Amino acid sequence: MKYYGATDIGNMREKNEDFFYAEDKLFIVADGMGGHLAGEVASRSSVDSFVSSFNESIKKSSKINGRFIKNNIIRSIKLANDEVFKKSLKSSEYSGMGTTFTACFLFEDNIHIGHIGDSRAYLCRDKNIDLLTSDHTFVGELYRRGEITYEETFNHPQRNFLTNVLGVSDETNPDYLTLKILPGDSLIICSDGLNSMLRDEIILKISEKYPEPDNTVKKLIKSALKNGGYDNITVIAVRF
Repeated sequence: MKYYGATDIGNMREKNEDFFYAEDKLFIVADGMGGHLAGEVASRSSVDSFVSSFNESIKKSSKINGRFIKNNIIRSIKLANDEVFKKSLKSSEYSGMGTTFTACFLFEDNIHIGHIGDSRAYLCRDKNIDLLTSDHTFVGELYRRGEITYEETFNHPQRNFLTNVLGVSDETNPDYLTLKILPGDSLIICSDGLNSMLRDEIILKISEKYPEPDNTVKKLIKSALKNGGYDNITVIAVRF
């Protein structure tokens, strides 16, 4: 397994509110939201809290299996939610802050994913790209119901309206999924600054043309910047 992650402020934003983590078998992308520095605080705090909780449980456990990983991911996301929500209550400048959160953990030959918001995890396999996560957005729901086309999702006036975000309330219910990884698979985790600028087929083409994870990430970010770079762009690529 090889992996690489990077983030870019983009062409239009004054600050980078994305935060990512890529170490050993754990990969996370968080895209913060809120005024002043709140977005940065939300994304970083959520990742720091999750990593601390998740790794500590792994370290202490005498029996690690798929059920344990699932419970650990969900529990650690809920703790991260508590951390961000409590911070938002303590300071007026952090009021209402939140973040997307997509975490992927490799255990044996399975990838386990916990997800909130509209950051994404893609699987590239056999010249196909599959979106593993569901966008928790108003437009994402319209698309899943077949009320708008894929192309219409890029320009819909409510495309940025999130329906589920970490840290904005005292409770959260993350999505969870797991799938078997095969040799030659690639996993791409990104903030919406990538997939709002590049169609899925372009993400796949770049992944296939530049298979080394560092090259995949650098080329994807470069292409997103060239296409506008209207948001922060964060990408992690993992090649199995």
